Amino acid sequence: MPHNESSALTPHRIPFLALCAAGLLAVAASGQAAVVGYTTQAAYAAATANSVAVQTVTFENVASGTLFASGTGTGGLTFSYSIPGYTMTVGSLFTTTSGTRYLGLNNGDVSFYVGDGFGINLNRSVNAVGLYVITGSGVLAGDFTLSNGSGSVSNSGTPDRVLSDGSTAFFLGLFETTPGVTFSAVTLSSLAGPLITFNVDDITSAVPEPAALLMLLGGLALVCAQAYRRKP
Repeated sequence: MPHNESSALTPHRIPFLALCAAGLLAVAASGQAAVVGYTTQAAYAAATANSVAVQTVTFENVASGTLFASGTGTGGLTFSYSIPGYTMTVGSLFTTTSGTRYLGLNNGDVSFYVGDGFGINLNRSVNAVGLYVITGSGVLAGDFTLSNGSGSVSNSGTPDRVLSDGSTAFFLGLFETTPGVTFSAVTLSSLAGPLITFNVDDITSAVPEPAALLMLLGGLALVCAQAYRRKP
């Protein structure tokens, strides 16, 4: 009966397979998350210039006073939170970073208070998320933090923008720099302290270019497979 070479694991093939497996594992390990944080919109935009399918929720197409219970949202976003006695709403009472509407709470200030926070489910895989936190004076560095489980960024002591009414706008952005690594949710948190109100606007996200890491893994696997078949 003829010997079937294609199914035989000869001694010299075993080290070769082990080498290929090690190569695949090494490349996969390089795909661990490497998140960079940004506190200016300009730097975030420059870093994510090659991202595609950019989406920005400005709340301009949502009527002022619209409520978002936890688990609901708009523009492809879903908000999750537990803020006793209040519900997220779209407001238009204060100046904001674009248009006239923003995200706040259904209280007398139509705003969040320091200590409040919420999650944002993007409902898609992205490699970049950014947003503006709009507030008044008295904000300290580190009062607001945006995180995605792999990294985080907190506001600096200097706002990214000062608006026409004197409000300060702090930008928080996260960019996953590792090809092939994405995320789909972020959390905005704030430190409790003196009474400071804030709103959120211009929540933007972007999808990475074709995953170079996955393409590299596929190519390496193909080379290994072909070399294995050709090896005597």
